[in-house]
Amino acid sequence: DVPVELEHIINKALEKDRTLRYQSAADLRADLQRLRRDSDSSRTAVASAAGATLPAPPLLGRIFPGRLRRVAAVVAAFAVLAAVGVRWATNRGTPSTSHAAQTTVAVLPFQNLGADRTIDYLSLALPDEIATALSYTPSLAIRPFAMTRRYAGSDFDPQTAGRELRTANIITGHYAREGDQLRITLEAIDVESNRLLWREGVNVAAQDLLGLREQINARIREGLLPILDASATSAEIATQPRNAKAYDLYLRSLAIPRDPSPNKQAIAMLEQAVELETTHAPIWAALGIRYYYDAHYSDGGQPAYERSETSLRRARSLDPELVSAASSLVTLRVEEGHLNSAYDQAEEMVRHRPDSAEAHFTMSYILRYAGLLEGAARECDVALALDPTNYFLRSCSLTFALLGQYERAMDFIRLEAGSDWAANTSRLIFLREGKIEQARQTLARLPPDRVGRKFLEACLARPASEMAPLAREWENAVITQRDSEPKYFVSTNLAFCGQPEPALRLLQRAVEENYCSYPSMDSDPLLESVRGTPEFAAIRSAGIECQKNFLAHRASRGR
Repeated sequence: DVPVELEHIINKALEKDRTLRYQSAADLRADLQRLRRDSDSSRTAVASAAGATLPAPPLLGRIFPGRLRRVAAVVAAFAVLAAVGVRWATNRGTPSTSHAAQTTVAVLPFQNLGADRTIDYLSLALPDEIATALSYTPSLAIRPFAMTRRYAGSDFDPQTAGRELRTANIITGHYAREGDQLRITLEAIDVESNRLLWREGVNVAAQDLLGLREQINARIREGLLPILDASATSAEIATQPRNAKAYDLYLRSLAIPRDPSPNKQAIAMLEQAVELETTHAPIWAALGIRYYYDAHYSDGGQPAYERSETSLRRARSLDPELVSAASSLVTLRVEEGHLNSAYDQAEEMVRHRPDSAEAHFTMSYILRYAGLLEGAARECDVALALDPTNYFLRSCSLTFALLGQYERAMDFIRLEAGSDWAANTSRLIFLREGKIEQARQTLARLPPDRVGRKFLEACLARPASEMAPLAREWENAVITQRDSEPKYFVSTNLAFCGQPEPALRLLQRAVEENYCSYPSMDSDPLLESVRGTPEFAAIRSAGIECQKNFLAHRASRGR
């Protein structure tokens, strides 16, 4: 019952000889569209099968009747695989570094088996350093340590953790201080067989953390990498720290949370570190990211943003391959409204590092600001698949919130569980779900001086007429911020709480600053009260134009 041409398409997608398979998702899509054109149907053409995720069958069902829908859905799935596979195959670099598939590795927190609690920070710092060092090996796909905090301090099962992280190999270890010596044991475990692949011991003076780093790296190069059929590159040499005190401060900062008060402690540590050590790129990147959090979520303001950009640029100049610095710099461009140039940089990142979760996250960030939420969601899903525990991906929750996929949004919020950010973002979800009591409870977990808390407490407890002064205060606080996205989300809160004038002013400002807000403004339940106004209609038109401009630029890039 399968049309001959559809059978040809399926066979070509399944062809064992890679030279005879589809060479691009665009080719597969073209064949599907020709098949649709040649059928008797004149309905809507297949909407970018290469980018479709697997809600595709209903659309294809209108093209292919009856049980052929299942076959067509399979073809759409192959389109997705082709898009990923071709991009992977064409961007893995030179033949010397090209692999049919990378070996996946996750580095878990270490256990402090000794009585000295002053070195607990090493349980997070050592794995972070090991993950960074391994990331320079092209044949390894590293789950960036980022903060696999859920395994910290617990007696976890490595095999279970490996399966949860969707990785083939786990690296972990333990350490203890004995007198003036620090003893570390490193282990690598094959997740599938639960077999110990490698074990090494390191013994150094407790104060010699630079020596410890050198010994660990040597053991990994000489012992672990050959077992994983991998070889190191010389790229990591440029990032070697040289000052022991600076390196110790850097390691300690890695374990500090990112909420406003502890974040300032980390900044003080890292500022001292870069005075002592001026050429270690990860220290500069860590400082730049901490400055960003201080500006965005605390009282650092524009000076902190400027310091963030300076530090991140310094990190990139020292190590052009440091993805965290590159990604953060693109994020700054997006928030300043420079969508087109940010897209160009992100596209280059994804092309150069298709295995990087942060590269895909950066692309998702840009697409969210452009209002292309389905594309942003796909990039978020790719990023999470590459690194299921990276807190850096947390703001993908906003993409899914705007799509109305609230459970999926919570998956990303859990990457930063327990933080002020998680409580505030959960509150955004609960309001959209109409769960007022849960929104009130999460609001109570925020610091009392947080901007907007007084207004929202009033909104959930008092008549709208009593909130006008608080609404003006919140509007004035957010309208001068450099980032356009908070203006959108505050506008939705104001609209929900019966303050249409400031809500529309902020929504208009968000669109003017290239947070296109379309089509999210058409479906966001919190904007329901203002959607019938002439002002909203004008803002909506501007949002559509904002998105058209971005799409035109993307088309000019051949995307």
